[in-house]
Amino acid sequence: MRLSNADRLIKEGCNREKKDKLCRSRGGESCAFDGAMIVLQPIADAAHIVHGPIACCGNSWEGRGTLSSKGNLYRMGFTTDMTELDIVYGSEDKLYRAILRTYEAVGPSAVFVYATCVSGLTGEDIEAVCRKAEATLGVRVIPVNAPGFTGPKNLGNRIAGEVLLDYVIGTGEAPLTTTCDINLIGEYNIAGDLWLVEPLLKEAGIRVLSRITGDSTFEEITYAHRADLNVVVCSRALVNVAKEMQLRYDIPYIEVSFFGKTEMTKALRAIGSRFKVLSSRIEEIIQRKERELEERLKEFSHLKGKKAVLYTGGVKSWSFISALLDLEIEIVAVGTKKSTYEDEEKMREILGEDAPLVEDVTPSNLRRLMKDNNADILIAGGRNLYLAMKEGFPFVDVNQERHRAYAGYEGLVNLAEDISNSIRFFSQESAARSRVRRQESRKTPEKSEISLDRDLVINPLKHSQSVGAAIALQGIDRALPVIHSAQGCSFLAKVLITKHFREPVALVSTKLFTEDIVMGSEERLVNVIEGIIEKQQPDIIGILSSGLSEVRGEDMAEAIKRWQVANGRCKVVHVSTPDYAGGLETGYAKAVEAILESIECERTDYRRKIKGQVNLLVGSHLTPADFTEIREIIESFGLRPVLLPDLAALDGSRQDFSSLASGGTRLSEIKRMGSSEFTIAIGKSMEAPAKKLREIFGSEYILLESISGLRDTDALMDILSTLSGRAVPHRYKRQRRVLIDGMRDVHFYFGGKKFCIALEPDLSVQVSRLIQEMGAVVDLVVIPCHSGSVQRIFANEVRVGDLSSIDNRVFDVLISNSHGELAAKRLGIPLYQMGFPVYKIFGYTTKITIGYRGTLGLINDMANLLKEVH
Repeated sequence: MRLSNADRLIKEGCNREKKDKLCRSRGGESCAFDGAMIVLQPIADAAHIVHGPIACCGNSWEGRGTLSSKGNLYRMGFTTDMTELDIVYGSEDKLYRAILRTYEAVGPSAVFVYATCVSGLTGEDIEAVCRKAEATLGVRVIPVNAPGFTGPKNLGNRIAGEVLLDYVIGTGEAPLTTTCDINLIGEYNIAGDLWLVEPLLKEAGIRVLSRITGDSTFEEITYAHRADLNVVVCSRALVNVAKEMQLRYDIPYIEVSFFGKTEMTKALRAIGSRFKVLSSRIEEIIQRKERELEERLKEFSHLKGKKAVLYTGGVKSWSFISALLDLEIEIVAVGTKKSTYEDEEKMREILGEDAPLVEDVTPSNLRRLMKDNNADILIAGGRNLYLAMKEGFPFVDVNQERHRAYAGYEGLVNLAEDISNSIRFFSQESAARSRVRRQESRKTPEKSEISLDRDLVINPLKHSQSVGAAIALQGIDRALPVIHSAQGCSFLAKVLITKHFREPVALVSTKLFTEDIVMGSEERLVNVIEGIIEKQQPDIIGILSSGLSEVRGEDMAEAIKRWQVANGRCKVVHVSTPDYAGGLETGYAKAVEAILESIECERTDYRRKIKGQVNLLVGSHLTPADFTEIREIIESFGLRPVLLPDLAALDGSRQDFSSLASGGTRLSEIKRMGSSEFTIAIGKSMEAPAKKLREIFGSEYILLESISGLRDTDALMDILSTLSGRAVPHRYKRQRRVLIDGMRDVHFYFGGKKFCIALEPDLSVQVSRLIQEMGAVVDLVVIPCHSGSVQRIFANEVRVGDLSSIDNRVFDVLISNSHGELAAKRLGIPLYQMGFPVYKIFGYTTKITIGYRGTLGLINDMANLLKEVH
């Protein structure tokens, strides 16, 4: 694999001192792969194929806020989903077939093919494959060599820029040019920013020839070399493109920002200075827009003197400083971890030499900065949203996941409104809390056919094992999962998990770089473990492998064992979770099993059972509210359950932020599991951990494939009654009667209806049984990977595949996660959102889906959906 682009950018991009800042600690918290995707994926009519295991695409697709007026192709995810066999035997032929199938499926104007850590490490020659596919198809097929271990996000941005220079820019001719044509470089149209700026440029007589790359087409970038001026928008990461175009095509460039009144006005004047004939028209627009803005901002005069802590990506830091100063908000601290030296210099130009720049932007330090400076609002990226929520800090998201445009004059009004609303909301909430404190001083299904296409995954349903393991560890108090990988693996996983639970989650990375791949990474792993113990003092650390570390051949288990013997200060558990095998459900189960294995060496006298204590191994398919519900059900029978894991605290009930998982099962409780009288496993995936408990401690178990629906909840109640020797409590008898009445009320809407389900296997079993019980037909179930649950799914057909595996037959409802939105639109049917991730609706984590009352809620929701449509 050729890495010359990365080598050249590191060499030329900065001197040795700046290299570390730009290309490592200052390059962003994600990886080069993610950075390249951020730049290129907004090209709306191109397809983007990720050549690697599932994690890179599965954890990131549909995760960015870029918008386009030119179709939905850019929102789709394509990956080869490399397996262990692909790693052993090579997968270049598979990649070639994947490119051909992509072209056949969606007819893109071009195809970008991305190397990842695993395909980069195994030496896949993606350039040769791309050349072969291009010759076959007659469209551009472009390799992007930016595996995550080469560096951070900013480096990936620049590699993507080099790709555009080498393969795209200068390869086409514009149908029409004017004397006032510009390119916008580094504007990704996040939340529609571009749509608030481009009309102003058009009114001034300035035409945007090429957008690089927000709301763009592939063709328009091919003739970007015909522009009269390059305007680099808030993106030092792509300044290499502007500099090279100046050398190659003699196109001058300027750097501007569109955030805030001051910067927007500067930008218009800077552009106008290059087109003298337009200067007077631009001044008229500026004067009019500033007058209108001044009038509209009077509504937000109460923001004057408010204090803000700002932490966002690189250039946006100084851009938003200017916008906040336009609102007369005082900047009390600015995080610089993701900023280059040039960014810092810009910040000092605006704020002065005593600018309050802060390198340490860990959650604990952000919290301290907010409190010590008596700040009124935290302005940062979406990953810090739930830190702010837990601490009661007003918050505005200004990063790429946001949903509102902040560019231009109109965008400043939007920003002021959002800041004002957030401060007002939390002020009211704080007052309300103060008032409260004062006041308080079986049927066997037909055999299903399984089909699988492994060459290409389109719109992945599957997520990596490390995501599942990381979720499981959130359910153990004072635990911290660590992914042994390039930094993008943990970054993208953390963003995804946080979006789903709407809670801060504990997850870090060992941040492997090229030298670790070459020289070995055991020392880095040990240093990370010791650093975590010193700073955070967890009770348990889960070391999760990745495709990169597994293919590299690191013997992590032995390294951890040696360290544990020598130190023993903290329990460190190794979980093998390569992303080229299994999926979320298997990774979750592996983590639970690894934790149970780790307590074998800490046996007490487990032969003396604790009367009434039962183990509850809960699968990944339940919501946090379900964990609370099942605990309360079991306790109502006089039993004492020990849940592993216990994700109940992720329902929003935690009030304090912690860098460790909090509120789950305590390590002391896990150590007592061997003394439980019985084990209940919920979900087929939990059978292996249950068997492990039996193997170690002799604890018998029962497997419950579903605890939703009338029939399966009845079975749960019977089991608990038998274990406890007590009758079913009256409240559940009443809930049962209410459920039966509700089922009778809505069964007309279910009768004869056809459902399609695209979920993880355990949840597919539970939901399909409920749908069948209501008299509807599950015509098709798509699961992300093979599972022992397949034969227990009630469906006419089961496929192992992706969201594009859902064919265009007639369905009435699609039940899937939030990524199912495009598939539902294609089918013209409603989407009922369940599973992981669910982030396009609110309240999922507090939704009960099990037991009598959870079942009633589900069937009522589905009936309302069916009634509304039909």
